[in-house]
Parts: sequence; structure tokens; C-alpha cells
Amino acid sequence: MSSRPHSGTAVVANAKIFPVFANRLASQDLNEYINTANKLKNWLGSEKAYYPDALRNIVLLLEIAHQNFTKKFLQTESSALAAMDIYQALIRAVVPFLRFFTEEDLQRTC
Repeated sequence: MSSRPHSGTAVVANAKIFPVFANRLASQDLNEYINTANKLKNWLGSEKAYYPDALRNIVLLLEIAHQNFTKKFLQTESSALAAMDIYQALIRAVVPFLRFFTEEDLQRTC
């Protein structure tokens, strides 16, 4: 994912990759989930990721990651242990940028 939202090209590229990430985070394949969550975590580590048009997609991706983690990967100890670190890292990547998630911003992007 591109980290230059001020570039129209990056915004368009990100709009195309958000659905791909959504599908991969919803995957029943643990390795695909981990690899995708890691890529998303890295992208979310930059303030540039939090441009207004991306906020709704970020929330959606986090919801998908959470749902798959809790409904699929917590079912067995081995998958829970394998997915736990990247899931926690994904959530921690967003915490420094919570200020961007105002209700007004989310209402405007929905």
C-alpha cells in the first residue's frame, strides 16, 4: 500500500488494494492472514495512512482482522498463538493515530 495519500495515484492505488486486503484478512489460511496483517500494520505505522478517504477502509480492515482472529484463529491454541502477536501489533499500530478517528470524519467517509 502506498503511504503518500496526497498523491492522487497513491489514493487510487490504495482504493484498489483495500478490497484485496479485506479478502486476505478474512482468509481461513493462517499464513495469509499473518502476512496481510503484517503488511497492513507496517502501512498503518505512518501518519500518511490516515487520510480522510482511507479511514472507513481502515476501520473495516480492522473489523475483519478482529472477526477472523476471534471466530477462526482463537478456536485452537496453535492458531491463536500464531496469530496473536500480529493481531496485537496491528491494533497497536493504530493507537498513536486514534485522533484521526473522529465521529465526524467517519460519518463523512461513510
